[in-house]
Amino acid sequence: MRLIGVFVWIIIGSIILWFFAINQGQTVTIDFVKARYENVDLIMVIFISFFIGLIVGAIIISSYVVKAKSEVRVLKREQNKLLKELDGLRNMSIDELPEFNLKGETASNTD
Repeated sequence: MRLIGVFVWIIIGSIILWFFAINQGQTVTIDFVKARYENVDLIMVIFISFFIGLIVGAIIISSYVVKAKSEVRVLKREQNKLLKELDGLRNMSIDELPEFNLKGETASNTD
């Protein structure tokens, strides 16, 4: 399976190199709101656009990773709390356990 993945990446890389070889020497004009750049190499525009997209994507993904790690931390804390409670209940004798009715209330709460 790993060999297939390497083969796919080689094909993708070859296609990208072929695309750059075909577009070598082509120039474009870039119009911004207050600036105009003429005779800019197409390859440079593609590289700059790619790296800007890469940086923006990395920032967005890193925010999701930080959020997920904080959620994992909260859930681990809750899990440890519940494990301590479970251990405490395991160590109690049956006589010490409160009696519950079908509504989930203790017998002393019902009047």
